[in-house]
Amino acid sequence: MKQKQRKRGAKRIFAGAMAVLMVLSAVDVSGWGVMNAKAEESAVEKAPQNLSIIDENAEFRYIILNGELQDDGVSDNANTLYAGTNWYYDREKNQLVLQNASVQHIIVEGGDLTVLLSGENTVSGNITSKSSNGEHTLELKSDNSGSLTVGTQIGDGTISDGSGKQMNLKITDATVYAPEIVCKGSLKIENSHVIVSSGDSANYAIDTGCDISITNSYVEAKIGKDEYAISSKNGLVVSNSQIMACNSGGYEDGVIKGGSFSDAVVTKQYGNNVTKSVVYGNASLREKLTIPNNGTIVFMQGASITNQELLAVEDGANILVNGYMIEDIEASGDTHTHNKDGDITYTWEDDNNHIKNVACKDCPIGYVTKETESHSIGENGFCACNEVSQPAKLTTDKYDMDGDDSKDAVYEISNAGQLFWFAGLVNGTLSGVTQNTSANAVLSKDIVVNKNVLKPDGTLNDGTFKEWAPIGTGETSPNVYTGTFDGRNYTISGLYFNQENSYDIGLFGRNNGKIANAGILDSYFYGTSKVGGVCGNNYTGTITNCYNTGSVSGLGTLGGVSGYNYTGSITNCYNTGNVSGSGGFVGGVSGRNSKGTIINSYNAGSVSGLGCVGGVSGDNDTGSITDCYNIGSVSGSEGDVGGVNGYNNGGSITNCYNVGSVSGTDYYVGGVSGENANGTIINCYNAGSVSGKYDVGGVSGENANGTITNCYYDSTIYTGTAIGANSSGTVTKVEGKTIDEFKTGEIAYLLSQGCTIDEVTYDGTIWGQTIGKDTYPTLGGSKVYKNATYKGCEGKPGDAVSYEYSNTEKNTYGDHPDADNDGRCDDCDQYIDGIGAKLAGYSLSLTGNIGVNFYMELSDQIIADKGAYMQFTLPNGSVTKVPVSEAQKNTTINAGKIYYKFPCEVASYEMTQDIKAQMFDGNGNYGKEYTYTVRDYAQYLIDHVDLYQNAYPFAVAMLNYGACSQKYFNKAVEELANKYLTDDELEIPNRFDGYVDKFVAKKAENDALGRFAGLSMVLKSETTLNLFYEPQEGIDVSKLTFSIDGKEITPVKRGQYYILSLENIRANELENSKTFTVTDGTNTLSGEYCALMYCYQVLQAQEGTYEDALVTLVKAFSNYAYTAQSVCKSN
Repeated sequence: MKQKQRKRGAKRIFAGAMAVLMVLSAVDVSGWGVMNAKAEESAVEKAPQNLSIIDENAEFRYIILNGELQDDGVSDNANTLYAGTNWYYDREKNQLVLQNASVQHIIVEGGDLTVLLSGENTVSGNITSKSSNGEHTLELKSDNSGSLTVGTQIGDGTISDGSGKQMNLKITDATVYAPEIVCKGSLKIENSHVIVSSGDSANYAIDTGCDISITNSYVEAKIGKDEYAISSKNGLVVSNSQIMACNSGGYEDGVIKGGSFSDAVVTKQYGNNVTKSVVYGNASLREKLTIPNNGTIVFMQGASITNQELLAVEDGANILVNGYMIEDIEASGDTHTHNKDGDITYTWEDDNNHIKNVACKDCPIGYVTKETESHSIGENGFCACNEVSQPAKLTTDKYDMDGDDSKDAVYEISNAGQLFWFAGLVNGTLSGVTQNTSANAVLSKDIVVNKNVLKPDGTLNDGTFKEWAPIGTGETSPNVYTGTFDGRNYTISGLYFNQENSYDIGLFGRNNGKIANAGILDSYFYGTSKVGGVCGNNYTGTITNCYNTGSVSGLGTLGGVSGYNYTGSITNCYNTGNVSGSGGFVGGVSGRNSKGTIINSYNAGSVSGLGCVGGVSGDNDTGSITDCYNIGSVSGSEGDVGGVNGYNNGGSITNCYNVGSVSGTDYYVGGVSGENANGTIINCYNAGSVSGKYDVGGVSGENANGTITNCYYDSTIYTGTAIGANSSGTVTKVEGKTIDEFKTGEIAYLLSQGCTIDEVTYDGTIWGQTIGKDTYPTLGGSKVYKNATYKGCEGKPGDAVSYEYSNTEKNTYGDHPDADNDGRCDDCDQYIDGIGAKLAGYSLSLTGNIGVNFYMELSDQIIADKGAYMQFTLPNGSVTKVPVSEAQKNTTINAGKIYYKFPCEVASYEMTQDIKAQMFDGNGNYGKEYTYTVRDYAQYLIDHVDLYQNAYPFAVAMLNYGACSQKYFNKAVEELANKYLTDDELEIPNRFDGYVDKFVAKKAENDALGRFAGLSMVLKSETTLNLFYEPQEGIDVSKLTFSIDGKEITPVKRGQYYILSLENIRANELENSKTFTVTDGTNTLSGEYCALMYCYQVLQAQEGTYEDALVTLVKAFSNYAYTAQSVCKSN
């Protein structure tokens, strides 16, 4: 009862205040207060004529009366402020500021007002606004953290004089709770959360005399009777908002009066808890929305909810899709039924299980079926939930990692999951597994973590990738890796790391151990500092035989292989990926090399940064860079930009080069090093373009107290000086060379001469160049020699007249003078053939084949050489070798001289083709190559008939025989052996009568053994006579013995005959008969036969029996045999 009386008392006070305001509103206010108000800013001009408040103590207080700000009784307040408990009015801003305030009523008349909310505020009664002299606006606004709870009503009150005067209401960035909102003007709700809950006594929950606009807000309006929850005279417009409207009526259209909706969700509850939600456009929920099992959600044509995680649709609820009008959708019965045909995702639940989320395909509400499953490992080493990885396989009996001949504990990694597991082992992030920062590991397969991380141009691809946690890193302090990791030449591709404020990033984070034999492909690393493809921070460790092709980027201290190399070593490594930094210390191999070593490594990727940027290292701080090079582009927007190194601070750069472009927009830009401060640069060159603002050099931008020795640059490409600025530095043998000079090999030789190893000048293992192919020197290339040209012979050359560079060590000397033609130099007495051999002459070789004997005069050294030999290359391409030890000596040709005879034989049809002879010693050294033909020698005899009268007929007969053989066998017929003979000499005498006719073969028969059936002759290679034996029928041939002149032979079966062959018949033995014998031990078949018997057989045969070419060949052969009698005494 007391509570009701208190409420009635508050209402009486409120009514009294309203009466006073109505009286005051009729008063004609004039005088100073009005004039003063007009002089104020526009906010003051629009301030209410009357503003009052009933505070928390039920005290009625005028803030503004008749346009004048009242005195709040606080002496130090400015004349523009009126203050209460946790609230005040600022006349300059026309703001009533509530700061966690609690009052009973706020009454506004005749002007605009902004109520600024901060904290939680309460008005237990009404906020009433009236317009007595035009259209005005009351705005409830928050500082993004304020809310307001109103006990009764926000609105115009009950005054309505029909004059058209109206008060508008605007709610901006605020959270407002009220039983009723009523205004005769318009209502705008922007970026706010408004909940209006009315009982059955109110006409409407929200009601306006004009229009309602709701934007980017959540509005909930409830009324406990069958009236509109939201009603407006001039229409409702809702965009990017969520509306919840409820009444107790029985039909849907009675909940909200009219309305235009875009990108909105509108829910109506009516009747017996009937719920219907309609989605327009691409809408976002502001509060969680549940569609009950008897409810309906309708998606207009193309509509969707962007944040479906706030939507819950109970089983049994209706889902309607497609159609432009709600009535059309419902009439069509286009109802969506959930399925399990959509995408599958997984959610971690615990160490044993995960949740399988199966999406409903084409579902407007994004329905997902959830199933609990046990973890299972796939081929990539991960569970389907992507949160559980397969442990690496521990071995103890396979690998010796430290080289002490004992097997070590080593983890085998064969998939991505095992790689992640190993990282967790080192980093201490595996549940229930003891951390081990010194664990050893090997790769047993190529590993793919993510696919297509990079685009073809090396930039990051679109998509979502599993993020990598570097081995040897942690959230609070680094977990330094101290074990041995051997990639065994396998690769890891698809590593992805992209985090701000991160350090020590790469396959490894911080390394004090050993990393070897691993390649990083298709990977992306982005961090703040110390970022590298293989290792972010190689603190005191080693990296060997590793490479990176992925992208490395961040703020600074970035390297393709290692971001930071502090006292560590990087050996035999390379980078081809792009390295880019928004700060400094950026390098293709290492961003910063501090007291470390980089050996035999290179960069081919693009390198860019702010300052201290280099192709191999950005900064070399008392470290060493040896046998390294860069072929990628290098660019920096500040100073210290170099092709090999950006800033060389007390370090050494030795045997390095750059051929990539180097560009800087500021100072200290150099082809080898941007700046050399107290450091050394030795045996280096640059062949890339160099550009900068000032202090630019082909070798170094600046040399400050440093030493630069034996360095060069291509002055055709960069036409400036070698050193941009030399500040007390030492420069020795540093100069530009043209590209043509580089091509000759001169610079490769000059660089090599600076490579003193153990006091031995250049052994060819460091600098080289393939002359004619390489434009510039290369590390480990073909050795370059500086060869001299002398006028004198090798024994007495004199001074060099010129020099040239070659990959072969061979000085050029003048000819050995040999005026007496004795084969020895008149100046130095050396054999003119450098191997110690001299050709003395030739003779014909007339064994089975026809050939040439080479007579050589040899030095004592080659005679004593057991490996020395004469090599013949025959016309058919075959190679034969005659050792010196097997050569025949001849001391009769020239008294006091010993000649060594080396025979070489050819077939009769090869008389015109070259025989090549060359002497070799046992070490592979060789002398002059001699070329000769049989025709050369025979033609010499013919041309000098006066000297060789006895040999002349034989020489002519031999050349005719050779020509006929060429024709018969169709060999080299374009160059016949008898080409240079006269017509008379071309006539071949018929030697049948008086010579061939004496060689008649006699038949031989034996009743027990059989008979000799005939002869043939082979003239294609060596001269061979074939005798055909026909055995008696039934005889066992395998038990017979065959021989020629007592020498047992093995016949060759051809058809019904067995052939006995007399091979390699010499020219002077063609008419000599041999005894052919067949015996079984008891019976003997025997006959005498020679080569000329075959000639008789052919020449006496009836014309047409043999082809003409063969008859001519046999005729020439017979003449050859006849003339050989006089010249072939023994050979």
